[in-house]
Amino acid sequence: PPPVTPTKAHRLSKRRAPLQQKRFLIEPSTRYEAFAARGFHTGTPGHGIGIERSVPRALRLSDRAQASRSRLPSPPGHLPSSRRQDCARTAAAAIMISMKMRHAAPAPAARSRGLVAFRHSVGLPKPPTGLPARRADRVVTRVAEAEAKAAAAAAPKPAPAAAKKKAAGGGKDGGHAAIVAEELAKVGDERKLCVISIAPAVRVAIAEAYGLVPGAVKTGQLVTGLRKLGFDKVFDTLLGADLTIMEEGMELLHRLTDHLEGHPHDNEPMPMFTSCCPGWIAMVEKSYPEMIPYLSTCKSPQMMMGAVIKNFFAHDAGVEPNRVLSCSLMPCVRKQSEADRPDGNTAAADGRDVDHVVTTVEMAAMLADAGIDLTTLEESEFDDPLGTGSGGAQLFGTTGGVMEAALRTVVELVEGNPMGKVVFEEVRGLEGIKEATLTVTPCKESPLHKYVAEGPAGGGLQLRIAVANGLGNAKKLVTALKAGEAKYDFIEVMACPGGCIGGGGQPRSADKQILQKRQAAMYSIDERKQLRRSHNNPIIQALYKKWLEEPNSHLAHELLHTSYFAGGPPE
Repeated sequence: PPPVTPTKAHRLSKRRAPLQQKRFLIEPSTRYEAFAARGFHTGTPGHGIGIERSVPRALRLSDRAQASRSRLPSPPGHLPSSRRQDCARTAAAAIMISMKMRHAAPAPAARSRGLVAFRHSVGLPKPPTGLPARRADRVVTRVAEAEAKAAAAAAPKPAPAAAKKKAAGGGKDGGHAAIVAEELAKVGDERKLCVISIAPAVRVAIAEAYGLVPGAVKTGQLVTGLRKLGFDKVFDTLLGADLTIMEEGMELLHRLTDHLEGHPHDNEPMPMFTSCCPGWIAMVEKSYPEMIPYLSTCKSPQMMMGAVIKNFFAHDAGVEPNRVLSCSLMPCVRKQSEADRPDGNTAAADGRDVDHVVTTVEMAAMLADAGIDLTTLEESEFDDPLGTGSGGAQLFGTTGGVMEAALRTVVELVEGNPMGKVVFEEVRGLEGIKEATLTVTPCKESPLHKYVAEGPAGGGLQLRIAVANGLGNAKKLVTALKAGEAKYDFIEVMACPGGCIGGGGQPRSADKQILQKRQAAMYSIDERKQLRRSHNNPIIQALYKKWLEEPNSHLAHELLHTSYFAGGPPE
């Protein structure tokens, strides 16, 4: 066929040329399928009366006639001949559609009444004027579909289980701060004994809500502010962290001893992973269920603190556990889901050890609403008997801190002598993955003493440790372990970058060095502590003597240890 000569109207500018050409770049296969789906005969290329046979006719049309009849502009003349052929096919298809519609069978009932009647039947406004009949009909149909979807979305639906749980105060992130504020405002018989415990990472980040550097607001000022807000007792979660170290440290020694004896239990393999981070636990349960036996069974400091409050403290205070409102001030948005786990109700079948979790940001907002400025307050002490924690427990809020706190206790218990150095630089810092090998020399009273001769260092046992922060780094570590490329005895994992100091409930900051500053504040608090080892905490010693008997006892397992679920805990 002869080439199509472009008209003046189609000598397009450089800016519009690509857009104009794009209208013709339709794949032939897609075009044929579209027409066939609409019931139009496309014909076999080169046969029958179809689009292909109409190509010569379209090519013979003048530019103006083609633009008028197909309602498409003629293709620019500078296109290759094969491209003009495709454009002509598109124009011919449009002509055939127009001819087909002129002789089509009667339309469905809604359309046979005309667009006006159809518009009236669905209650829609009249479509824009100046459109072809088929396109106007399509506009009305699409608007009707949109209106139907909007009506379906607006219709009342039964609330899902998660929404009911959230409305009842048991959701992951649904208004727990508001519920706590309502409880604090109650008076008389309706009011419960309201207690709150403060996590390590919160005390260094709360200052950022006032535009100050991390650690500028003293812990004692935060304690005073919480009392002014209405809490009856303010406890220190560091006590729960010290309790975690005692249970987790003894569990590590138990597993290590079994392996050195050559007959490890099937349900307690090595290495042992820490279990205080709910984000890490969720990843193992859902993505690596085969790794569940490697997790420590110890609860997190928050949940151990909740068990102590609802059992030990409530008993000594002469208050029923369900009359104690136990709250946690946490840097993590996942801590509420941790409190919702099935074994989070050791005190009463119808209660919970931790009733509500409030994040750092939420607490800053609550204090601001109450007109409390922490920077202007005097310092005060935590309430007894659950207000004493060690410097090692303070390090729980940063990556490597759980490992360092555990080593301070485990190494001393194994060697039988006080450590001259309590700082383990090997596990400090913000690197994604840190690893080290420590040599431990067991004393004669230690059950590990008989394995000293077998140690590769000739007089000591090698303890291989690793620390990972961020789930991406945790996945790398797990992959290396499963491939046999790495071997460790004890591994700490935290889901958030930098650990709890980078938790989702912490204040947002544009400072790229904010994690370094928060971590430095954590180390500073640890250095100022006179008590720096968990096993030296007098409150911990009293708890075991009066209540728990010894680490990993039967009662300790019932109250302070947990279980895990492949795929996640049941709703």
